[in-house]
Amino acid sequence: MEVFFDSSMSVTFWLSVTLACLFGAMSPGPSLAIVVNHTLSQGRIAGICAALSHGLAIGLFAYATASGLAIALANNSMLFDAIQLLGSIFLLFTAVKLLFAPIKTDVELVLAVHSSNWRAARDGFLIALVNPKVVLFFTALLSQFVGVETEVWEAITLGVIAGGVDALWYMLIALIISHSGMLIRFQRGSWWLDKVFSIVLFAIASRFILDLLERVDIMSLS
Repeated sequence: MEVFFDSSMSVTFWLSVTLACLFGAMSPGPSLAIVVNHTLSQGRIAGICAALSHGLAIGLFAYATASGLAIALANNSMLFDAIQLLGSIFLLFTAVKLLFAPIKTDVELVLAVHSSNWRAARDGFLIALVNPKVVLFFTALLSQFVGVETEVWEAITLGVIAGGVDALWYMLIALIISHSGMLIRFQRGSWWLDKVFSIVLFAIASRFILDLLERVDIMSLS
């Protein structure tokens, strides 16, 4: 059962996972709060430390998820289709939830606490590991890109893309909010980020649901 990275689709697939990881990082959540907290408390260097360690954890998690899915799916083709379908449904649900989320009329500033560069790096790494949103999102997302033919370099590339995009985005956030007044502007603009992210997720999930249905039809006719 050949299911991974047709040569004519490679660029589209890599671009899709990059965009999904980018907008996933851009979506506000606990990880953003950690970076903001340490940046406001200790300065941009602490924020960058949190961003880099968070990206490292995300990259390792993405690689482990991709490798684990490939091993599990190699032993059960029906499991492959089931995880892909459930992952697509989860992505669609997330897209709809973000699309219809009400606009934020108030701005909640993050309360900064005593920080240090080491504590920022530690917290950035740990929040990526314990955040259930990260677990569900990457399991759902990577199930669309991983198959029984996945090679080690492809799993590593997925990890590098996920971790690199994440780290770069949060480093940018640390640099931006270190300037006075930029945090409030960013939080007010997060509503629009959610809408763009929902459109990207909807397009990716719909594409893979259609591919899955087409594959099932082809298998039923053969």
